[in-house]
Amino acid sequence: MRSTILSLLALGAATANAFRDTSPFFLASTSEILGTPAQLRSATTLLDDLSTTLKTCPSEYYVIASQPGVHSTDFASSKAAPRLGAKMTGKDKAIQSTMAVNEVAGVLETKQIQKILESECGAETTVIDASTGSYSTDLGKAPRVIVVEFPSIAPGTEREQQLSNHDGLLSDIVTRLPSDKYTILYTTTPREWETSDSPTYKSPNDPYQEPIHQDLKRDFSSHSRRDGSTNSSLFDEYQYFTPGIFMGLIAGFVFLLILYVGLSALMSLQVSYAAFEKDTSSAAQKKAQ
Repeated sequence: MRSTILSLLALGAATANAFRDTSPFFLASTSEILGTPAQLRSATTLLDDLSTTLKTCPSEYYVIASQPGVHSTDFASSKAAPRLGAKMTGKDKAIQSTMAVNEVAGVLETKQIQKILESECGAETTVIDASTGSYSTDLGKAPRVIVVEFPSIAPGTEREQQLSNHDGLLSDIVTRLPSDKYTILYTTTPREWETSDSPTYKSPNDPYQEPIHQDLKRDFSSHSRRDGSTNSSLFDEYQYFTPGIFMGLIAGFVFLLILYVGLSALMSLQVSYAAFEKDTSSAAQKKAQ
């Protein structure tokens, strides 16, 4: 077995700030199973890889543990799942191969894995309701799929203790298996985070947020003046001199100036009254003849 497998403590510490809508997956087997540890994988791709691996039927017993409502950070403490941690870190010498995925995006359905083993390996299924705390010691003949359904971990300070109790029950089931050829598939579903755990981040030095805040302040002050301020004037409500009105006034002034110049030129014309009288002199009569 490769010595590079990380412990559950390292897995939890490495993913403390990872996605909140993901959950881990662990596999430990006494048979040689090819598996690649990963930080983040989707449930679809992980199921495809498991399908390829499990179709070879590497074990006689397959223990599928379903633990809802957890996150990688729940396994940060070595006290959360010490027995599973011993198998994942190589302390259990019977384990020949392990695989851990810190963050599984989506839900890896237990029934999908169960159907693969039933159809490809001809295994029968035994379901254990772990919420009762008891189960039948007769686990059946191989090949066998044993589905252990744990209750969801409740929020609060007792999460570590609840995980430890579930880990103890899972270890007890494994030790009662009639064969030493087994594979543990520890599936989980994401934890439901409280809204108070997701505070809105506000950067005190963000230059892009300050103009937005200033705009909002100006808008609010404008509304407050309109709603009930006694010091407001009509100029706060209306705009009397628009650019169009201002341009119209200038154009009208130019037209009036042109009219004034034209009338002034016309009025400046001077013609004598004699220019319109008939000339009755003798010289004018001779020209007429």
